[in-house]
Amino acid sequence: MSDHGATLEFPRQYLPTDARFNTWEAAQQYYEELLARPINTPAEFEKWMLDFSELDSVFDEEGTARQIASTQATNDPEREQAFLDFIQNIQPHVQPWHFKLREKFIECMDRFDLPKKRWEVLDRKMRTINAIYREENIPLEVENAELGQQFQKVTGTMSVTYQGREMTIEQLAPYLQDPDRAVREETYRVATSRYLQDAEVLDGIYAKMIQLRHQMAENADCGDFRNYMFKAYNRFDYTPDDCIAFHDAIERVVVPAVSKLAEQRKAALGLDTLRPWDLDVDIEGRPPLRPFETEDELIAGCQKIFDQVHPELGAVFATLNKRGMLDLSSRQGKAPGGYQAVYDEKRMPFIFMNAVGTEDDIRTLLHEGGHAFHSWACRNDPILSYRHYPIEFAEVASMGMECLALPYTKAFYGDEDARARKRFFKKIVEFFPYMAMVDGLQHYVYTHVGVGIEAIKDEWVRLQQRFMPHVDYTGLEPFVRHGWHRKLHFFLAPFYYIEYGIAQLGALQVWTNSRRDYAEAVAMYRNALALGGSRPLPELFETAGAKFDFSEATLRPLIDAAMEEVSG
Repeated sequence: MSDHGATLEFPRQYLPTDARFNTWEAAQQYYEELLARPINTPAEFEKWMLDFSELDSVFDEEGTARQIASTQATNDPEREQAFLDFIQNIQPHVQPWHFKLREKFIECMDRFDLPKKRWEVLDRKMRTINAIYREENIPLEVENAELGQQFQKVTGTMSVTYQGREMTIEQLAPYLQDPDRAVREETYRVATSRYLQDAEVLDGIYAKMIQLRHQMAENADCGDFRNYMFKAYNRFDYTPDDCIAFHDAIERVVVPAVSKLAEQRKAALGLDTLRPWDLDVDIEGRPPLRPFETEDELIAGCQKIFDQVHPELGAVFATLNKRGMLDLSSRQGKAPGGYQAVYDEKRMPFIFMNAVGTEDDIRTLLHEGGHAFHSWACRNDPILSYRHYPIEFAEVASMGMECLALPYTKAFYGDEDARARKRFFKKIVEFFPYMAMVDGLQHYVYTHVGVGIEAIKDEWVRLQQRFMPHVDYTGLEPFVRHGWHRKLHFFLAPFYYIEYGIAQLGALQVWTNSRRDYAEAVAMYRNALALGGSRPLPELFETAGAKFDFSEATLRPLIDAAMEEVSG
């Protein structure tokens, strides 16, 4: 599925130009050659690493292309089968070879006096990954990926009939901002009821995933899946206890701030209690912001913003558009959500989302644009691992771009820009408690294996009461108990959510820097992006002008600054 005609910027130096890995047999000979190749000097080691990176780039791009294609049309059996073929019959075979090649890398690191600054991050990563590698986990990982594909198929084909039209769940979002409370309530009930139709199926998928993931952790002598994933994600700079402390800080600092906003909202709307369909409507009764109607308008507006943040960023976005690397509009059969992926051989970012004409869509494209700029900024590093980056800092790139775009969002909002800005910061403040809920549930799930799916739902309800006490869910208990089904990270990216909270603090620091000196803040941001994954996490934050810290001491002043924007 790779378009080798588009790789001329980075021509192959090791593989034949016509080599394509649509079967494992097509790739195996090259992994065998790398493992057998003698390495006698540092120069031979560096050449070996370049060839290793090129090989993995081509291999990974085959899988990425198939996965992207499957999310673009979850109702296409050919695309589904092509991706399943990769995760079942191609990808599993590479893992034992990766283990052996990492061992060879480690042996070379121990044998040669290599530049520490260049190789220390990769060395630490290789040793950690190999420490938890177990061949018996490969079929479990395949089964877990198959279950993830099932989740995508179930949610990607969800649609409802609403106001005489068939719509995706995403296309209902604008109605939750309707000034008519009855419309908002109906919308909420229609959307949540649609998820409830598949609740038993989704419960079953997740229950199977929990057992598979726990078995992987036991096989790797990690005790539980939380410990396993902290190693798999290379979380060298913080611990599970740090995450729990972050949750506690959010409860002390952010929950009272959100409750204050909720009281203001309740008073402005003249309500005795806030229901879940009252959270996004304009408190002054104004109609929802409709910043664009067509995908072309969305692209043109964001192009204008990126041009103004920095001309080189604008040029990158224009290139992505020209190269067909944007799939932005919601449609039937398309997987929900949004993401940025990279075709590793072309070193070309791809942005996927489900735009329906809301301000959230603008934020999403700015966000995924930040990820794309990150991938582009480090694309010239010949080492594949360094073209990928710690996920905690990946989200600084995306959320930081949302903040750096703020001076230029009039391209969409015109006279309504101040209103949009307040909503932007309101959503940031309100995000932290929800993030703590999502992360907190995962800490519970994987340290209480065997409690059963109903106990997991009980814990979600408890977390909701702890972090969202301002919302009245009376009579909506079935919706609440299954509300976590709508967060794909539980199914597709376990334990990947705390990063959004850590990174949001980094992004807010980029924003406060930009208020003092915009050009300098953009320069620091871009310098940090260019490092990719080549430096440790605290150094990436420092390069961007931020502290890698998520204690109350860092959290409180940033929330105070955001609250000033909301009420200003």
